[in-house]
Amino acid sequence: MKHLTSYIILLTFFLFLLTSCDYKDLCYDHNHNEEGHVVLQLQLKLDLDLKLDVDVEMHTKIEQPEYMKVCLYDPESGVLKDVEYIKGDRGPLHAASGVYDMVVYAFGTEWTQIRGENDVNTLEAFTSDISSVKANALASFTRAGDDEAPGPIIYTPDHLLVAHKLIEIPEIKDEDVVVTLQASAATIIETYSFEVRTVVGAEYISSAEAFVTNQARSNFFGRGEVNKEPATISFPVYVDKELGRLKTTFNTFGKLPGESRSYLHILLVDTDGKTYHISTDITDQFEKEDHEIIIEEEVDIPQPQGAGGGIAPTVDQWEEENHDVPIG
Repeated sequence: MKHLTSYIILLTFFLFLLTSCDYKDLCYDHNHNEEGHVVLQLQLKLDLDLKLDVDVEMHTKIEQPEYMKVCLYDPESGVLKDVEYIKGDRGPLHAASGVYDMVVYAFGTEWTQIRGENDVNTLEAFTSDISSVKANALASFTRAGDDEAPGPIIYTPDHLLVAHKLIEIPEIKDEDVVVTLQASAATIIETYSFEVRTVVGAEYISSAEAFVTNQARSNFFGRGEVNKEPATISFPVYVDKELGRLKTTFNTFGKLPGESRSYLHILLVDTDGKTYHISTDITDQFEKEDHEIIIEEEVDIPQPQGAGGGIAPTVDQWEEENHDVPIG
């Protein structure tokens, strides 16, 4: 009987809690205060134009972002004060009144990563190094002279849309008000195309890969400047066997600032598994407004001595004998 009485008391207590609760939907539309509300709406103008006329695009399109991350920094100290997310190019914010250094960037790209978010001066976009085994095997190809500093070999970055603007969120005391913030977002990544226009023996090529040296290692987009440490970017090349050409597009954080020279290195593997190395200085072509790098000199790949046109051997191709290919 004692246990039954305790059970009835507990049951009554829980029933009281359930019937006395007034459930309401959570509200994220505005800042809550007793005197008035501020409804903040952020609208972004997204620049998705690649500005490059090419017929082969290799992971270089500027995609419409599904989400954007909004970082609000103290304009004096640079310290992160608040983080928000919006869907697409617009959405509500829930920040307190004040002046902020606002940085908005696309969230969730495949290759471009973000770090140093706690301070606007350390906010950095970067990509990972390629595998150390492959980097070590390719090191000799990316050291053409004293004026070339390859640094680590990294993956080519995805486009990253960024908006950066000083904003002020007003303090409203007497009535509800809607405040619309507007900003423009554009990519911080540069896209180039390159083409080797005459390749004799293109039908003997089974694979091609390119490397461009003396590129910026990353981009400190919070303070609007590229990393001054050198890196080499790596990307695949399309072999047009019918026309006898090599061509592709590639992304970069930009050429390394200063007087450094940039070299294009291409590694070709023929149908017998033999590797060939092409190297040329493309520094001056980085200054072209059209971002097109053209190699006019002829490249000649000799007919393989083995089966030719067959499948390359399964051994590690980077351990095969390799040859420099003269251009011109």
